[in-house]
Amino acid sequence: MTSRRQFLTMLGMVSLTTTGCTRMTAKNIEAMPHEYALLMDPAKRRAALGEQRLRISGADFGVGGTDFYEKEWESIHFYDCIFYGVIHLSRIRNCVFEHCQFPGSNFQAYHFEGVLFVRSDTLGGAYLMAGATSKNVRFVECDFGAKNPDVNQYGAVYLNGDVSYERCTGHYMSVKGNGVVSYRGCRFGNVNMSNGTFDKGKWEYATVSINNCHFRGRTRLSRSSITNLTIRNSKFDILEVGLSDVQGDVLIEGVQAGAMINMFANARSITIRNSQFRGISISPEGYETRYRSLDCLVELENQKNLRSVVLENIECGRDDWGVNDVVDNKLTNISRGCQIMGGYDSTVIRHCTIPNASLMLESASVLIDRYEGEKASFVTSKIGSLTLRDTAIVKAIDFTGVQVQKLDASGLVRYTGQKIVTTRSNVSL
Repeated sequence: MTSRRQFLTMLGMVSLTTTGCTRMTAKNIEAMPHEYALLMDPAKRRAALGEQRLRISGADFGVGGTDFYEKEWESIHFYDCIFYGVIHLSRIRNCVFEHCQFPGSNFQAYHFEGVLFVRSDTLGGAYLMAGATSKNVRFVECDFGAKNPDVNQYGAVYLNGDVSYERCTGHYMSVKGNGVVSYRGCRFGNVNMSNGTFDKGKWEYATVSINNCHFRGRTRLSRSSITNLTIRNSKFDILEVGLSDVQGDVLIEGVQAGAMINMFANARSITIRNSQFRGISISPEGYETRYRSLDCLVELENQKNLRSVVLENIECGRDDWGVNDVVDNKLTNISRGCQIMGGYDSTVIRHCTIPNASLMLESASVLIDRYEGEKASFVTSKIGSLTLRDTAIVKAIDFTGVQVQKLDASGLVRYTGQKIVTTRSNVSL
């Protein structure tokens, strides 16, 4: 019968074979009797070193087959070490993993606390996870470079709690957390960043910030559960927010993107400032080319939860999307474009260039100021007060079915050949 120890040994060898990695030069941890003894017995380590970290350099955690199941690692500095196969610990506390490798590893612990991964590498797909909680965990200049582009086969770095990713790289991985989650100075390809989770019958919401990052390919925030989302000074090819549930506020500032697509499930406010969404084709090869630029909306059933929307100094490109004109159930040429939902209390669209916009404005107060575009649809919007200042929509405006209690359209620029539709509305220009 194969023992657990023998099984882990074989699994470690398979991990090296399937990842095809170049294994760093390392010595089996069992061949380091002093370090091994202190590693396996935290009480003995504390007696020998107190709170000083035990340094283990150039150790191989895999082929020897040591069973670390539910062991505790505390106050260890791992340097130039390699971990593969299944390593499932009870707790990791006050540890540093510097210049370590995790090729094809399933490396996890119930609890992480005060753990730093620096200049470490998964060398392909791997799973690094905290099973219950994590606190003060940082990944600095680490690479999470998996090889399988199938999103269902991504590896994962997943911390069930607070985690910071700083100047990290990689692609084809899930890189996320469930507590306070920070991405700073990272450079990623296709990644899944679906933060938060549903566990034991309740939602766990993450607070997510993304600063000075650069993402290529598709960045999937889809179906995150988030308290607040902040994205600053970052670049994206395609940012997918699909049905992310934001209990509080969304702030997007200083972003350059090909497109931000799909609706949030919920949000209290959405503010987008000083950003460009240039328009990019999202069509699979062989399909009709369709460009997308910007979606700024929540699910219709949660529209009244969206209290405030501010778009300021925004530039959008081509967008071929649109919503159905609910009056005649046909998608008119005017109603194609960036989908923008208003805040139930207030909507401000200021100093924006949006060639085609489909505006859904059930809002007490709407201010559109210094706006440039070709076509805009306000179809079936219900607005308390609508003020148009220096609003230059050159070709067509559709007010079909719109009801406005107070209208100041003195700032609407009129053009020869401009088409304005006011059917079944109370708009009078």
